[in-house]
Amino acid sequence: MADKKKKAAPSVDEKAAKRKARMEALKNRPAEQRPNSKQIDVFDAGDTGCVKNFGYPVKANGKHIGVLVTSIAYDGKGNVLSSNIEFVPGDLTVKAKKNHGTIVAAKYKTEEQKAKKKSKKEAKEEDED
Repeated sequence: MADKKKKAAPSVDEKAAKRKARMEALKNRPAEQRPNSKQIDVFDAGDTGCVKNFGYPVKANGKHIGVLVTSIAYDGKGNVLSSNIEFVPGDLTVKAKKNHGTIVAAKYKTEEQKAKKKSKKEAKEEDED
């Protein structure tokens, strides 16, 4: 098996530049973007308005217990007409990409994956010492 090349740790200046770029991206995001939810669907009704659905996975003790779905209806001018909040129970989460998404079953790491990650972390700590 081929050994992976180790990446050099980013310098302090690189970290600061990345942090600044991330903060700038947060400032410049669209006004209607919700920071804690993922957009699931947009139902466009042309000139009369649209309905946007947002999903937020709800967790308790590290386990998914459902998804909170918020629906917001807008008129043609962009004013909010109504909103609705619904809870969908189950071992579910939201998978979103490029302003649309779906409600999917939650995936958990297997014990083998957790052990592998732990061993990599320990090896990294030994390299630093």
